[in-house]
Amino acid sequence: MGQRISEEEILVESLRLLTEQDNKKLTTTELIKLLSSSFNPSGRDAEIIEGRSDTFFSQKVRNIISHRNNPNGIVARGLATYNPSSRPGTLTITSQGETYISRL
Repeated sequence: MGQRISEEEILVESLRLLTEQDNKKLTTTELIKLLSSSFNPSGRDAEIIEGRSDTFFSQKVRNIISHRNNPNGIVARGLATYNPSSRPGTLTITSQGETYISRL
């Protein structure tokens, strides 16, 4: 059984991946694909959520992005912005996010 991947680990890797993009942006779908490749989720994280089509891991990624009021979320902490109207919605790293990741 694989070890669960924490939201903080996902947040840090998300910021790292965003800094690697020329435009500093990724869609949620692109980010989930890249993070899945980085972490290779297993065990519970790789399981499909009952009644849904996504895994527990992809739901964690969506949670750190979409839960604006989550104090641990990437947007709530000011590390990135999310623009849902750009179709598809895009996550963009902020200067605060770049500073955060550069200090790790």
